[in-house]
Amino acid sequence: MVSNGAINVSPHYQRRDRWPTDKQSALIESFLLNVPVPPIYLSEDEYGQYSVIDGKQRITAIEDFLNGSLRLRALKRFPELEGSRFKDLPTQLQNALTVRPYIRVTTLLKQSDANLKYEVFLRLNTGGDKLKDQEIRNVAYAGPLNDMLFVLSEHAFLKDRLKISGEKSAAYRNMDDVEHVLRFFTLHERWEAMGGSLSEAMDEFMARFRNVSSTEMESLFLHCLESCQRIWGRNAFQKPTSSGWRDQLISPLYDAQMVGVSFLSEAEVEAVAGNRPAVVRATRKLFTDSAFLKAVTQGTNTPSSVRYRVAEVRNMLKHVAAL
Repeated sequence: MVSNGAINVSPHYQRRDRWPTDKQSALIESFLLNVPVPPIYLSEDEYGQYSVIDGKQRITAIEDFLNGSLRLRALKRFPELEGSRFKDLPTQLQNALTVRPYIRVTTLLKQSDANLKYEVFLRLNTGGDKLKDQEIRNVAYAGPLNDMLFVLSEHAFLKDRLKISGEKSAAYRNMDDVEHVLRFFTLHERWEAMGGSLSEAMDEFMARFRNVSSTEMESLFLHCLESCQRIWGRNAFQKPTSSGWRDQLISPLYDAQMVGVSFLSEAEVEAVAGNRPAVVRATRKLFTDSAFLKAVTQGTNTPSSVRYRVAEVRNMLKHVAAL
C-alpha cells in the first residue's frame, strides 16, 4: 500500500527522522520471533487513501525490507541471517512474513473529527521519545503559517549555516531549520515587548497567526537572510574567536543579526555590505562587551537578553552604515 501510494508515511505532522538499520532489523527479527508489536494508527483521508498517525518507522522498516533496500544487521536471535535481504531468506520464512498477520491497525475514518488525528498523534508520541518543541508546534498549529515556515526553511544559506546536508542531518531531523524561521518572525514582531520565554512566545505567535501566510512575510524573511549573507558572508551568525570565527551557528546571534538587519533601508544594507572590514571590526568589538557576550551565550531566551542583543546589533549596523 505504501509503494502504491495508498498510505502516506510522511504527512506534515510526522517526524523527519528515520530508524537506523539495526533498529529496523530488530523489528523484522521481532516478526520472525512472533513477538507482539504495538499497533499502527492510520487516518483515512479519502476512500482508499490513508496517512500514518503513529507507526511511520515500523511501516517504513517493513517496506524497506520487502522491497530489498534493507539488509538485516546485528540480529540477536538469528545471527545466521546477518546481511540478508528479504529475497535471501529461506522460503518458509518469506512465506511466514508475507502471510502471517503481525501488526494490528486502527483506522480513524474520514468522518471522524478533523482535529482528532492531531490529538492522537500528540498523545501517542509524547509517551515515547520526547518530541522537540517545533515537532509539537508542527502538529498543534498546522496551517498556512506552518506551511510557509517549511518553504522558507529550504533556503540554501540557512541550511548551510545549520550544517544541513541532507535528511540525516541532526538539525534537519529536529526541525531546527523550521524553528529558526519562526524565531525570526516571533522576535521581529515582539523583541521589545517580550514577556516570558522565547519558546512560549513562539507558541503564542503560531497560535495567533496559524492561518496567515503572506508574500510580505516571505519577502521580509528572505530580505533579512540574504542581507546577512551579503554583510557577514560565511561568518554570519558565528561567534568570533582570537584567530577567526567559530564554525557553528549561534542562535541568539542569528536573532540579533536577522532582526537588526530588518531596521536597515536598502541603501544602508548596500553601505554596510560594501564596508566588510568595518563590519568585522564592529562585530568583534561587540563580543568584548561582557553584557552582549552574556546575552548571546547565557540565559539567552529571557526578555532582557533578547532586547539587549538585538538593540546592540541594530545600533552597530546603523553606525557602520553612517561611516
